[in-house]
Amino acid sequence: MATLKQLKIFIAVAEYKKMSEAAKRLYISQPTVSQIISDLEAEYHTKLFERFPKELKITQSGQLLLNSAREIVAIHENLEQSMKNVNSLRPLRIGATLTIGNTLMGTLVERLLAQFPDIDPTVFVDNTKMVEHRMIHNELDIALVEGIIVRQEIITEPVIEDSLCLICGKSHPFAHKTSVTMEDLRHQDFIMREKGSGTRAIFENIMLTHHIPFTTKWECCSRCAIVDAVRHNLGLGVLSVRCVQEYLENGQIVLCPVENVSMKRYFYLCHNQSHPINSQMQDFIRMVKSMSRDTYNMQYA
Repeated sequence: MATLKQLKIFIAVAEYKKMSEAAKRLYISQPTVSQIISDLEAEYHTKLFERFPKELKITQSGQLLLNSAREIVAIHENLEQSMKNVNSLRPLRIGATLTIGNTLMGTLVERLLAQFPDIDPTVFVDNTKMVEHRMIHNELDIALVEGIIVRQEIITEPVIEDSLCLICGKSHPFAHKTSVTMEDLRHQDFIMREKGSGTRAIFENIMLTHHIPFTTKWECCSRCAIVDAVRHNLGLGVLSVRCVQEYLENGQIVLCPVENVSMKRYFYLCHNQSHPINSQMQDFIRMVKSMSRDTYNMQYA
């Protein structure tokens, strides 16, 4: 029967598609990785990977083992956490994408601690791609993301409504328009979020759907840097309304409504389906949904 160590190495090979890369990430030698994969194939009398010059391709048998291996590793890690903290606080590793980290996560964690003082939260904030990567590797228990998760192993549920907006500087030609059209955006310069960002992916999809080419002049993960570049009239920006509300209110930038285009979206609660849902995850989920209902009722009361 495969050991936990063998399963972890197998998962790394499946994820990185190269034994050399898996060995590098796990700080072990490549021959060790190769031997363990061979041992597993001998153990189960099947080929787990097709060998190609540039990468490995997992077989149907390998995919079956991968699904079970991820569940076993996740259960073991959850057991380790539970037993280490059996007489203390309930640990909860929360992931958040940048917009959520900038605008909501502080409030959420504050409310979580007020309602459940025995929960010990740690928070990781990055773009959607990196949060997704950490969930796949069971480095996070649960996450709130603004982008689209593509991995089938991740279960997602829309919980909080949000909206993107187009912004410009006070001296930009759009600043004096009551609205702009998609054609107005053709070949415009943009200050964009980094690749891997949910905000960027959604906006790029809108532009692609309408066949509108544009130029990315800047890209960065900081909302403050994006707003500052827009304020200096270096290009247009696209961010969550939550991220720019204060700048709009004090007149530093201008909102540019786009005609006949909806930029509404949702923030999604996510967790790896192989990760058992523990009590602290359940409490966090209920709290987020309760907060979402409260916000909705305030908006439409």
